[in-house]
Amino acid sequence: MRKYDLDQMCLFDDAFFAACFRGHPECTRELLKVILGIPNIRIIKHRVQNHLSNNKNRGVRLDVFAVNEDDKTVYDIEVENTNSRSLPLRARYYSALIDSRATIKQRQDYSELPKSFVIFICKDDIMKKQRPVYWYTRKCNDSFEELYDGTNIVFVNGSYRGDDAVGRLMSDFTQIDTDKINNRLLARRITETRAEAERLKKGDNKMIVTEFDKVLMQERAEGREEGREEGREEGVIDMARRMLAGGKLSVEEIAEYSSLPVERVRDLAKGA
Repeated sequence: MRKYDLDQMCLFDDAFFAACFRGHPECTRELLKVILGIPNIRIIKHRVQNHLSNNKNRGVRLDVFAVNEDDKTVYDIEVENTNSRSLPLRARYYSALIDSRATIKQRQDYSELPKSFVIFICKDDIMKKQRPVYWYTRKCNDSFEELYDGTNIVFVNGSYRGDDAVGRLMSDFTQIDTDKINNRLLARRITETRAEAERLKKGDNKMIVTEFDKVLMQERAEGREEGREEGREEGVIDMARRMLAGGKLSVEEIAEYSSLPVERVRDLAKGA
């Protein structure tokens, strides 16, 4: 990565964001303080690019995962450049996988389940309401009474530029000039990350393997693995279609041989 490339990167660049935040929970605290309005969060666990597997199903990679020491609340922070209509469903899926990792022992009360926040910092205003933050919880359709199950999904409008803490933070996320960044903690981390990534080995003109390089290599490796997984799934589906075309096996038998869910095989039989 050449110097001028790094100089053009901001916190909305996925790999750069991860490199800036890895090993620096104070940056995550700063985001949570501004977005959720929580002044004091004591983080005891902090991981960047944390992968959650889901058996043979689709896993997810959390940009930043953190746990609050005081009440064991868990936080997932995602940086999102796309304006996809499926983001609410993706947030729901992330929330479900995070819950599946919660450790509730036998005979332990469900009140021990930690609260969770899935936060998407979106480059655009995906809800089109021109608000800085969209904070969703479960409520009754009739009375709008809060369910208080501890699940929270939050979308931050990255295009918001109001004269408040969120507006200044979102301006910082798109700013490439560190002298113009309002939050000096984030400005310092960006400067440090760029400086580290610009160090060159003497003689052979190769870059030292930096945290930034590691994030890029991890993303490429996971992208290749995801491609391989998709290829394997396509192969299994193709095999199931051939079995259906042969007409000698039942839907249940094909599901057993292919390890596909019975409903999926039925959909294939219908041409879905």
